[in-house]
Amino acid sequence: MPKVLNGNLDALKVVLAICVVALHCKVFGGNDTAIGYMLGNGLFRVAVPVFFIINGYYLFHTLSEGHSFSKWFKRGLWMYLFWMLIYSPFYVDTATLGSLKGVLGVVKSLLIGYFHLWYLVGMLGGGLILYALRNAPTQRLITLALIAYLIGLTLQYMRVYYVLPNPFLQHFNQNDYAARNFLFMGFPFMCLGFVFAKHKITQTVTRPAVWIWLVSGTALMLAESYTNYSLRANPQLYFDFMFSLPILTPALFMLACVYFRASTSHVPAKVSSAVYYIHPLFIVSALAAGMAYGNLLALLVIGLALVAAPLLIALSKRVRFVL
Repeated sequence: MPKVLNGNLDALKVVLAICVVALHCKVFGGNDTAIGYMLGNGLFRVAVPVFFIINGYYLFHTLSEGHSFSKWFKRGLWMYLFWMLIYSPFYVDTATLGSLKGVLGVVKSLLIGYFHLWYLVGMLGGGLILYALRNAPTQRLITLALIAYLIGLTLQYMRVYYVLPNPFLQHFNQNDYAARNFLFMGFPFMCLGFVFAKHKITQTVTRPAVWIWLVSGTALMLAESYTNYSLRANPQLYFDFMFSLPILTPALFMLACVYFRASTSHVPAKVSSAVYYIHPLFIVSALAAGMAYGNLLALLVIGLALVAAPLLIALSKRVRFVL
């Protein structure tokens, strides 16, 4: 008998993948306009954290049902290595590959993930931490996740608003991976999903409560992003961490859960993965062809990614770790 899935949760994943594409295409003027900033450094930033919440939620069920963590981890690792191979022309410099600097550059890319593939590193690292702490009391889990997220949040705001007196630390904190990694983002949000599944929160929360939670979280995020825009935060720097993220993202996840729609199709989830993993190839190609960032680029890339999705889904039936 086919496993019953939550169709609305999978539909949410498709919407979130499209949000990632829109963010990377700098719709509505990107960081140079108020609406572009509030989307790119606000609402669209919920996508990957919600992915992590979903990962943590399903990881708990994987472990509680007696399935192998090793199998879960190996599948994610093979997926990561496959897509890193696909994108290797963008981070491997063949001219310097014979030098120590060139080799270290490749090793660095493999450790942190090329561009959007940092998400898979975050999922694998966050999963390892959760597996190690799987029997820990919930209070300890939440405390550790909160500490980790607050460290990342502090590094994020320091990166944008404060110049560290130590040149090395300042240089290090200017890199995305200083805060946006498996420890400070992957683990905290996966922990939320893990705890929600462990205590069956999705079965006890009410729809009115979720709507109030969602509206409040959205208002807080819009207020926070508009404040950052008004303060003229460096437009070249992005906000991966926000005070409002841990409030809004669980509400989005809960919304899909309290409006459960039974489904046996894996297609929407596969489409979401396909759009997420393939879209940078289309962005780079379109930019190389002379297109500019903006709404038209986003529409083109979303369209091409959706066209490519069935091909990747078909390939994944032969090579399972593609999606």
